[in-house]
Amino acid sequence: MKNQWRLVAGIILIIIIVLFAVFNVDPVPVNFGFVVFDGPLIIVILVSLLMGSLITLLVATGSATKKNKEFKRLRAEVDTKGKEIQKAIDATKAGYEQQLVDLRAQLAHKDSKINSLEEELIKKFTLDNPNQPTQL
Repeated sequence: MKNQWRLVAGIILIIIIVLFAVFNVDPVPVNFGFVVFDGPLIIVILVSLLMGSLITLLVATGSATKKNKEFKRLRAEVDTKGKEIQKAIDATKAGYEQQLVDLRAQLAHKDSKINSLEEELIKKFTLDNPNQPTQL
């Protein structure tokens, strides 16, 4: 919808400029500083319009190109930083996973130690009191 309004506004502007140029067909002198040119006002207006449009296009294209290069550079920087962050996350995750494996191994070792101590206690109590049944 926004582009349609721009198109309509552009067409209206072109119609106004063309009508203005058609009503002004008188010959006029144009002084370029070193040469004087006599021509119809319609040609002077249209050439001035085209030159202004060309200058605007060149300036806009230059700005857009500069912004596009800056955008690409920043996008590459973001991608690089993202990869660095992902590497750091992966390294931290690997470290925590290794710690978890180590802690589980310690827990298993301590569980086996507890079980062996319980068995020793059971043996000790059963040897000291052979008449009592064992309960766990």
